Amino acid sequence: MGTISFDVKMTEKAMLDFFLYHTYSSLSGIFGVVFGFATLLFGIRAFSGGDQRAGMIFLFFTFFFWIFTPVNLKIKAKRQVEKTPMFQKPLHYEMGEKGIEVSQEDEKMMNPWGEFTKATATSKSIIIYVTRVRALIFPKECLGEQYEAVLKMISTHMPPAKVKIRHVR
Repeated sequence: MGTISFDVKMTEKAMLDFFLYHTYSSLSGIFGVVFGFATLLFGIRAFSGGDQRAGMIFLFFTFFFWIFTPVNLKIKAKRQVEKTPMFQKPLHYEMGEKGIEVSQEDEKMMNPWGEFTKATATSKSIIIYVTRVRALIFPKECLGEQYEAVLKMISTHMPPAKVKIRHVR
């Protein structure tokens, strides 16, 4: 299959995409959305029943789950990109038969295919998890014409049960 090489300059937008996916694909993230919907309904019901105070409390919780969490993730993404030294310069990736090599300046690290626990995609990125919270993030804008080749490489070298990529550009 050969080798696929590309560079990724981590951006706030790409990191936010990862944080949003990671948060809202977990049980606690899904619970937050459902709980926000429930508090909205309870708030509307309280207001329509004349209980302004309860309505405001429920709407506060709706605000917390639907607005505060994404805004907080945006702030966290910005901070992560600004404060992580390795994100200040582009990372070079080489995908091959043995795995994915990540390099930057004089440092190199090989991630064998067997180490990856999951591969998924959002509308903006391909995400390959090394652990439950550590992942390689490949923004689609950095992959360009190689997007399909990267998907093929991942699906060829990872077990189908670990590849959760449902959509192609």
